[in-house]
Amino acid sequence: MNGRQKAPMRVLSLVRAFGGLKPSLAAGKWEPAGVPAIYRLLEGLGGDPEVELLNVFAVKENDARFPRVHRLSLPRIGDAIILPYRNWLGSRLRRANTAITELEAACRILAIAARFRPHLVYATYANILPAALLARLGHRGVVLRFMGIMPHHREIAAGGLPPFRWLLRSPFAHAVCTEEGSGPSVVLPKLLDPNTPLTVRLNGCDMTALSEPERRAARAANGFGARPLIAFVGRLEPYKGCLEFIDAVLMLLSDSPDCADVVVVGDGPLRAAMEARVRQAGQLARVHIVGSQPHDQVRNYVGAADIYVSTNMYGNLSNANLEALAAGACLVLPSSDPAVPLDTTTDALIPADVALRYERAQLPGSLAGALRGLVTAPEEVARRRANAAALAKRLIKPWAQSVAEDVGLLKSIARRHAVSATAALPTAS
Repeated sequence: MNGRQKAPMRVLSLVRAFGGLKPSLAAGKWEPAGVPAIYRLLEGLGGDPEVELLNVFAVKENDARFPRVHRLSLPRIGDAIILPYRNWLGSRLRRANTAITELEAACRILAIAARFRPHLVYATYANILPAALLARLGHRGVVLRFMGIMPHHREIAAGGLPPFRWLLRSPFAHAVCTEEGSGPSVVLPKLLDPNTPLTVRLNGCDMTALSEPERRAARAANGFGARPLIAFVGRLEPYKGCLEFIDAVLMLLSDSPDCADVVVVGDGPLRAAMEARVRQAGQLARVHIVGSQPHDQVRNYVGAADIYVSTNMYGNLSNANLEALAAGACLVLPSSDPAVPLDTTTDALIPADVALRYERAQLPGSLAGALRGLVTAPEEVARRRANAAALAKRLIKPWAQSVAEDVGLLKSIARRHAVSATAALPTAS
């Protein structure tokens, strides 16, 4: 033993400036919301004494809060660089602006890597261009992170978008994808180089079920009485099926106006349209759209609910759905579509005695029918709630365990590629 301190493992993270991270980045704080799989991993790396972490956040849409390249230090994750979106050509030439932004960001990231000389590069898919270039230039420690499979990826798998296919076929050290029901185990092997190892796994979850006294208190605090409570949680965007959800509950309430209360937790571009439909139907007393809420309050809404509905078009093992499962809600989910494939893994992991399925191709009527059966069967709801809580204990890991496993995987990749990881990168002058 010579007593010399071991040099830290240098990790360069290339992360999209997700909507839930932007307020923190703009304020120079670290109070992230959303994307827990990303921000918790960054916190895990930032708090590891064996890791030196440098974070690059790339802004992918026009945002006046980020007019220029900005460097800062953030609590819990350390040094960060924010790369702006370039709206130089005006709003009518959005695609050209995006191309300029991507090329500039890639050049800057290559320069940052040449100076920082990371042992490992961890890149979310939004930064596929610089990640692929680093891998093709010889860095053998580039890990590509997918949040799930989107229609864009299926188009590539079907033979479209050749430039993206070339990027995805780069020699990445590893690829990691969240299992959220979209079929990554089927789609990604068609996209990645055959020699790229792939890990697909569920996100963690720290949600716990409320006790019965806590449930009653949460319901009373939020103005809900004894009627069955139906909850929907998520970003109010088209692929979340939120308009279809509203149409289904309005169909339910038109038949039986006092059969249930409904709460929608979340915000997004479709909120105004949802509120307009509720107002037009005269159901403001029964359907409550409460907007985005702090995580503790989301727990109160979900934990107090009897029934939790998901109408996600891209997969139904999302963070919100896992939290509803852990909270012991009776889940109502869409049927799978094996041809895509979509939610076949959801079927395997969440059986029929936990989640009631409706036909995704027959919305909103199929969902209204499923809800109609549940709100008149409290014993069935109670049975499914108990099954959900029991399954969650077997299926879902706490976030601390999930993050520790991810950090361990990244360290093992960095060690495995320690010799070749930085050798091919040019030295900054």
